[in-house]
Amino acid sequence: MSSLAWMTTILFVLAALMGMVEATATWLGYRSITRHRLRRQSHHRDTQLPRYSVIVVAYLPNEQGIILDTLSYLLDTLPRPQAGLEIILAYNRPQPLPIEGQLQHLAEQHPELKLLHVEGSHSKAENLNAAIHLVTGDMTLILDADLKPAPESIRRAWRWLAGGQYDVVQGRNVIRNAQDNLLTRVVAVEFEHLYGVSHPARSLLADLGIFGGSNGYWRTNVLRGIRFNPKMLTEDIDVTLKLLLRGYRIIHDRDVIATELAPVDGSALWSQRRRWAQGWLQVGLKYTWPIFRSEHLGLAQKIYLLCMFICGIALHFTIIYYPLILCHELASLNSLPAPALQWFGWITALLLISSPYQVFVAHQGRSSASPWNGRDSLLYCFVLPVYSFFKNMVCLVAVYYQLIGRRDWVVTRRGDCTVT
Repeated sequence: MSSLAWMTTILFVLAALMGMVEATATWLGYRSITRHRLRRQSHHRDTQLPRYSVIVVAYLPNEQGIILDTLSYLLDTLPRPQAGLEIILAYNRPQPLPIEGQLQHLAEQHPELKLLHVEGSHSKAENLNAAIHLVTGDMTLILDADLKPAPESIRRAWRWLAGGQYDVVQGRNVIRNAQDNLLTRVVAVEFEHLYGVSHPARSLLADLGIFGGSNGYWRTNVLRGIRFNPKMLTEDIDVTLKLLLRGYRIIHDRDVIATELAPVDGSALWSQRRRWAQGWLQVGLKYTWPIFRSEHLGLAQKIYLLCMFICGIALHFTIIYYPLILCHELASLNSLPAPALQWFGWITALLLISSPYQVFVAHQGRSSASPWNGRDSLLYCFVLPVYSFFKNMVCLVAVYYQLIGRRDWVVTRRGDCTVT
């Protein structure tokens, strides 16, 4: 095998092994370890729910088709502590809209709802920065306009924060429109794998969490000391690294659940994932050296983060040319010695088993809030090669955009309305 084939194969093997380790750790240890950690956080401490704030970030008119439904859900279902709660809708829009009258009427009916039009804002980060200075609760929940948190998640998140060991709790995002079409079914399984297996495993194995931009619960005093950067396409990942490099800690809890909407067509998915990929690349370029030098991150956390940024980018390139390498190697199998053939067989089996095994673990621990089923798991495994190729092509385009200095933010459409 050529040196390029060896390097590519090793990279794929490491990724497959890491995925299987994460899945196994989550499957076997998540419940018991998380229960022990949470009990230790709340032991002998006052975990009574205090006054808390909810920041809902919206860009109108793109979310005018869903924002009233989201706010009504929050007002009707969220638990209300004795000290009360507040819900701040931080939004920007290019011009006055009729829906603002309906929002004003809703706010008049519910004094806990505050409307914040952020004049001159062009990003979610600017909306958040404006709302941060208005929150009055001890805990602040950040939501996108389509997210609906489970009521019981509020108290569970506070139990983590009340202990003082963690500063942010990142919850589990579940796709609620999974049955809309083929694409939403695939994305629903993908999210269950990400939020139900990979993220919890990162917390278990390295005590490392990532704020995902929504369904994140903050200690308010920490949130006030952090500003979101409007120049970053993924301001959530950027602020995550700011937190970690300052010594703050994030925990991922897959039982802190909120439902959201998946993109319903390929164009919407492309624009969303291209922004995510370019945003991750921006953060990787900005923080790789500070991660190396950090005194607040442990060795396992540094390895995890660097693998996510550096190895992740390498995989995007290798998955494009790997089929060519594979065909070349298969053509010369007859000339390989028996040990090499046996090794090649084991590698192939590992790569074929890894993803279905991770999907199986995700299915075993799936949330009851998600409508996906066993047929969707089989569908995901079947389309995974094509879907992975699509996502990696998106990532290569993101690299190209970064190289030419293109930083435009394309709004992601969902159904009859569009959301950021």
